[in-house]
Amino acid sequence: MSGDKKPRAKKLLLMGSSAYKAKELPNELRERIDAAVAQGYTIIVGEAYGACRAFQDYLASKGYRDVVVGHAVRLRYNAGNWKDFQYGKNLKERERGMIEDCDSAVIIWVNSSGVIAENLELLKRLGKPTFVYEYDSRTGAERTGELDPERQYDPYYFVKEHYRKLKHKQTQL
Repeated sequence: MSGDKKPRAKKLLLMGSSAYKAKELPNELRERIDAAVAQGYTIIVGEAYGACRAFQDYLASKGYRDVVVGHAVRLRYNAGNWKDFQYGKNLKERERGMIEDCDSAVIIWVNSSGVIAENLELLKRLGKPTFVYEYDSRTGAERTGELDPERQYDPYYFVKEHYRKLKHKQTQL
């Protein structure tokens, strides 16, 4: 039938702090990625140092092919020679574009990184199911769980959004 539409593939975003130094991903994250792979999700992953490279290396070790590497100006890392897509012209645009494109996310948040905190707020506001692995390298404390809709991840989120919208308005004039 011409009216039938092919169901859209689910998209899982893998994103995290550049301060993530471990070579292995925690078990909880590997299990979530493995489940997404088993269900045929398209995986969107960044190409920055730290968490994104750990995610890419894990996916490459699995031989998974349905991966899109998101970048801004230029592609810095692509462990599996996957498709790549320019989500913006700078870090903020790239991350926002990747978040808007996904259906759900797995995030590594190290040392309360402000960039990741802002991304967590955006994921929360967009209502995207998100699993967070939070790690403090100073204390070794780790915490995992679903994004908490009641928690404030970035106390400056609304101020940043206000100025982002003002700047966008000015560039449109």
